[in-house]
Amino acid sequence: MQAWEILRNLGDTLSLLWRAAPRTLCLAIASNLIVGVIPSVLLYINAQFIERLTSNAAVAAVMALLIAYFILGGFHDGLNAISSFIVDTLRDSARILLKRQVNSIVATFPNLSIHEDADLRETAILATNASDQIGDLVLHLYAVCVGTVMIVPILLLTAQTAWWIPILMLAGMVPTVLFRARAERESWDVQEHHAATFNELRILERILTQPEFAKDLRIYRMQEHLLDTWQGLYDNYLETIKRVRTRNALKLAATSLTASVCIGLPLYVVIDGFQIGKFSIAQLAFLLGALVQLKDGLAAIIYNIGDLLRVSYAIRPFRKLIALHAAEQKPAPAPARPTPPVRETSVAAPCVTLRNVGLRYRDAERSALEQINLEIRDREVVAIVGENGAGKTTLLKLLSGLYEPTTGEMAWSAAQHPPRVVGVFQDFSRFPLDVRENLVEHDMRQAHEYLKAVGLEFLIRHPGTPLTTEMAGGFDLSGGQWQRLAVARAMAHAGNADLLVFDEPTSALDPESEADIMRLILELAEQRTTVIVSHRLALARFVDRIVVLDNGRLIEEGSHEELIARNGKYARMFHSQAMFYQESVPEGPIAIRRLDVLMGRKSKRSDR
Repeated sequence: MQAWEILRNLGDTLSLLWRAAPRTLCLAIASNLIVGVIPSVLLYINAQFIERLTSNAAVAAVMALLIAYFILGGFHDGLNAISSFIVDTLRDSARILLKRQVNSIVATFPNLSIHEDADLRETAILATNASDQIGDLVLHLYAVCVGTVMIVPILLLTAQTAWWIPILMLAGMVPTVLFRARAERESWDVQEHHAATFNELRILERILTQPEFAKDLRIYRMQEHLLDTWQGLYDNYLETIKRVRTRNALKLAATSLTASVCIGLPLYVVIDGFQIGKFSIAQLAFLLGALVQLKDGLAAIIYNIGDLLRVSYAIRPFRKLIALHAAEQKPAPAPARPTPPVRETSVAAPCVTLRNVGLRYRDAERSALEQINLEIRDREVVAIVGENGAGKTTLLKLLSGLYEPTTGEMAWSAAQHPPRVVGVFQDFSRFPLDVRENLVEHDMRQAHEYLKAVGLEFLIRHPGTPLTTEMAGGFDLSGGQWQRLAVARAMAHAGNADLLVFDEPTSALDPESEADIMRLILELAEQRTTVIVSHRLALARFVDRIVVLDNGRLIEEGSHEELIARNGKYARMFHSQAMFYQESVPEGPIAIRRLDVLMGRKSKRSDR
C-alpha cells in the first residue's frame, strides 16, 4: 500500500473519531501528550537526584527532587487510568457511529442489490466487521501516539551526547516498520479474498443459532453436517492466513535482530564512556535510562503501528460502501399529497408504463423478465398470475422500485419520484417488535381500527408487548396472524400510496379468513392503483385486468371473461383449480385422470 493511501485511511479514521466524540478526542490528545512527556521528565529528575546524592548536596534539595519524583510518578499513574477511561469512551463512540452508519446505509439502500449482489453484500459484511475493529484501531492509535511523544524528547536529549545515537536507533526501526506494514497488508488481502467465506459462515451461524430454523434443524438432524461445513470453511481460511503469518513472522524476526544491534551499540558506547571517565554516574544513569526508555517507546510504536495499519485497512470497505450508497441514492420522496377524487378507469391516465422491460439477476444464465410491455392505468386493479417461477414476484418488486430494469424503460406519471409503494410481499417481515412498531402507526386509535378490521382485536390489549419469545414478556403469533398483521400494516399506510402491491397476501389464511381479508384488500384497491399476485384464480374475477406471465414473458392479458373465452394458459389454470370446488367431484383414479387431462398430461394411473 502506498504511503498516501495509508495517510488517507488514517485521515478517514481521525475524521470518524472527530464526528463520533470531538470533546473526548481532544481530551485523548491532551492526555496523550502529558502521558508521553512525563517519563522524560521523570528520567531527568532521577538523573538530577543521583547527581545531588553523589555530590553531597543539601538534604533539602535531595528530598525536594525525591518528593517531586514520587508526586509526578503518582500523577502519571493516575493520568494513565483516566486516559484508559477516555480512550475506552472514544472507542465505544466510534464503534457506535460506524455501526449506525453501516446499518443506515444497508437499510436505506434504494434497492435489494445490497443483499443480492455478491460484491455489494461482501462489502457490507466487511464494513460491518470494520465497526468491531474500529475499537482496536483507537487503542493502537493511542499507543503509537504515546510512544511517539515519549521518544521525541529522548531523541533530542541523546543527540546531545552523540548525534548519531538517535539516527542509528531510528534506522534500526525503519525495516521492522516496513515489513510489519507489508505483513498486515498481506493479512488484509487474505480477509478480502475470503469475504465470500465470511458470508457463508455468517449464514451457517444464523441457521445454527436462530429460532426460525430450530424446528427443521432438529427434525432433519442437520446440525452435525452444518457444523462440519462451518468448521471446514473456517479451517480453510485459517490455513491460508496461517501460512501468510508464518512467512511474515520469520521476516520480522530477522529485522528485529537488526533493530537490537542498533540499540545495543549505543549502550556499549555509553558504558565504555563511563569507564574512561567521559560520563559521570548521573550522566550514565540518565543515558542508560534514556536508551531503555527509547527502546520501550520504539517497541511500542513498532508493535502497535502494524496493528494500526492492519485495522486501518478496514476503513476501505466502509468508504466504498458510502460511495456505492451515494451513487445509488435517489431523491427523497416528497410529502404525501392529498387524495385526488376518484376517476373512472375507462378515462384514467397511465399510472406506470413498462416498455420492453427486462431484468436479469447478476450471474444468472437467463433473464427473469423479458420484453415486458405493460401499461397500468390510474385506479386500475391488476392481477398477475402464472406458474411458479414465471416472474410474478420479480415483476412486482420491479414495480415497487426494489429492482431496476436491466433493459427497457419504466415510466411513472406520479408527481413524486420514486413513487410511494405500500403492500404485502410473499416474504413479508415479522418484526420482533411491539404492535405499534410493526404497524409503523403511532396513533393507537387508528391502530385499533386496523387490528379490528383484520381480526386481531386481542392485540389491542398488548400494544407495547414484543411479538417474539426472545424478549422478556413477549409472545409469538401464528403464520396466519402474522399475515393479517402485515395486511393491517398496509392498510395503515395505503392512504399515502401511489401504488398498492399484494403478493399472495392470504396464503397462510383459512378459507373464511381469506375471504374477509380479500374483501378488505379489494376495498383498499378502489382508491388506489393496485397490483395483486395470487395463485387463487377465483380472485381474478374481481379485478379490472389480468396479466399472465410464463417464463418471464407476458403472454396474455385481459379480463377474466376475455381470457376464458380465449381458452389459453389462463383458462387451463382456472379450470384446473375450479374442478376442486365443483359440487360433484369424482373420486379416485377418475379424478386423477380428469386432473391430468386438464393439465395437459397423460395419467400414469390410467393403465392400472
